[in-house]
Amino acid sequence: MTPERYKRLTDWLEGHPALREGIILLNRWLPLVPFVCYPVLLMLLNLRWFRMLSIGRGSGALDFMQVIARAILVPGLAFWLGTILRARLNFPRPYEQPGFVPLVSKETHGNSCPSRHALSAAVLGMVWLYFYPSVGVVMLTIAALICLLRVLSGAHFVRDVLAGAAFGLTFGFVGMWLL
Repeated sequence: MTPERYKRLTDWLEGHPALREGIILLNRWLPLVPFVCYPVLLMLLNLRWFRMLSIGRGSGALDFMQVIARAILVPGLAFWLGTILRARLNFPRPYEQPGFVPLVSKETHGNSCPSRHALSAAVLGMVWLYFYPSVGVVMLTIAALICLLRVLSGAHFVRDVLAGAAFGLTFGFVGMWLL
């Protein structure tokens, strides 16, 4: 997004202060939803595993433990590889352009692509989708909203969030369904 185009957007948002404040608030707090819900998912999976053990389904419990391990390793590896990729690419952030004033000021420079917020929310949404499809759809909707908010806040280019979401969705699909 060019500084001029973003300025038109922020000027429009100045005329809609409730929407502007809502974007700022959601940008700050919505990324916590996948982060907080992920341990809940792991707890639910472990409760299911303990139930399997207690009713004597030992071989099924062992298989399920491997699936739980994937639910831990897939997001961890995606985050780690995404972090390495963005450090290697070291793309600038939108607000590093002259004349670009972000809605939410940040001090970070470079490391813009892929967006880790988008990547993390997308891969966690895919893990939820594997075990609890209805919750997974909600989590993927939240991931899409996080992508939108990262662009509206001025923290990322569209390219950054699309790359992060694509990386997270692909890694989640391959790791949970194809392995």
